[in-house]
Amino acid sequence: MRSASELAGFDFEPLSVLERSRPLVRILFVVALVLALLAPGSASLAQTTAISDTDAVLLTKVRQAGLWEMPSGMMAMEKGSPIVQKVGFAIMMDHGRLDVATRALSQKLNSPVPDQPSEEQRGWLAEEMAASPGPEFDRVFANRLRAAHGAVFNVLAQLRAGTRNDDVRAFATVGNQAVMRHMTMLESTGMVDYTALPAPSVSTTAAPTGIQLGLDPSQIAVVAALFLLLGGGFFYVLRQVKSNRSRGRAAARPATARAGGTRG
Repeated sequence: MRSASELAGFDFEPLSVLERSRPLVRILFVVALVLALLAPGSASLAQTTAISDTDAVLLTKVRQAGLWEMPSGMMAMEKGSPIVQKVGFAIMMDHGRLDVATRALSQKLNSPVPDQPSEEQRGWLAEEMAASPGPEFDRVFANRLRAAHGAVFNVLAQLRAGTRNDDVRAFATVGNQAVMRHMTMLESTGMVDYTALPAPSVSTTAAPTGIQLGLDPSQIAVVAALFLLLGGGFFYVLRQVKSNRSRGRAAARPATARAGGTRG
């Protein structure tokens, strides 16, 4: 058996960075390989720049909203109470900026937008014009715009969730944020009659059970191989860590032996 003095001559060098990183490199290689195998199946996730009929509806809705809400905001500044004047000004300015973005996107996507409000919207403008300045106008303004914003909010949310076009998706996000901001401002007037708003329509049908994930056998095999390989790599790393600890203990023993020898 070797003495402490003989063991002291051995140089126990720690593992190099390259040696310690080999297990991680193997695991990363396996992950990259599996992702490469799965890549052909991800073609259906590609986005498109084509504009659909529903995308065109989004542009039309936002454009028409601005065509009647900007004049409404101007009337609010003339006929409304102080708080309604502030709300009307903010909505008018927001729709002015949004209208510029709408027309720019319609040009880019070659999707024409209307240049006149709808017949229903013209009726709302006429109602506001006929209302007396003060509380009567405040009530008509707040309720007409709040109801209209609620309807547009639902449409924008559905189109934002389903569009395949990147530009339309970004535009719908900005539009939805503006609509939410306007609804909050209109509600701050204290004039909104919530009982007159349409009741929310939400499906109460329970989700069906046992829905398949839609993976074909080849994808299932690849996923299984991924778990096996990553699991094997994980246990390999644990074994390496345990081995490194054992080597560290062996390297520490000669020093202990030397310390004991000096005391004896």
